[in-house]
Amino acid sequence: MELSTLAWTARLALLRNRLIFKQTLLVFGIAILALGLLIFLISEESRWLITLQVMGITAGIIAGLLVIVIGLLALIGYEQHFVLDTTGVRSTLSRRTKLFFRTVRIASLLSGRVTAMGAGLVMHTSDHIRWQDVERVEVDRQQRVLTLYRKRGSPFLLVCGPEQFNTVCAIAQQQTGLSVG
Repeated sequence: MELSTLAWTARLALLRNRLIFKQTLLVFGIAILALGLLIFLISEESRWLITLQVMGITAGIIAGLLVIVIGLLALIGYEQHFVLDTTGVRSTLSRRTKLFFRTVRIASLLSGRVTAMGAGLVMHTSDHIRWQDVERVEVDRQQRVLTLYRKRGSPFLLVCGPEQFNTVCAIAQQQTGLSVG
């Protein structure tokens, strides 16, 4: 198969993606556990009760905020534009999604809270992966998503429409030399 450039725009269903769900649980779970450990170490009376209360309240607040953000993203759509060529794959967020993330960044900066600012600053609006950096490929045929695992760094989600899914699977297998199931 001769490959020049393949470009498309796809919408990612955030609530149905297993990788996003696992990473979200991991990130916030570690933060809540670290907070619990800190509270446990600094409290003197009713250690377990105070620790569990703080962790529970924090988990509730985070869950509420996540529901709001995911709800807003579901309304505006999480669309990405992909460009695939012989060197790798690039993705950029659609204009509407970028605008949403910029608004979140500005709101977090104006809030004056360090944790909110940090979260707003690490949101990426574009990503790139070279074929040679792909270590493993997982395929979710139902959602038409390929997860390209890097040798170092976070996984790359390659979301396809029904028109390009089979072609992208074949190209990924050809370019990486890995089995794409």
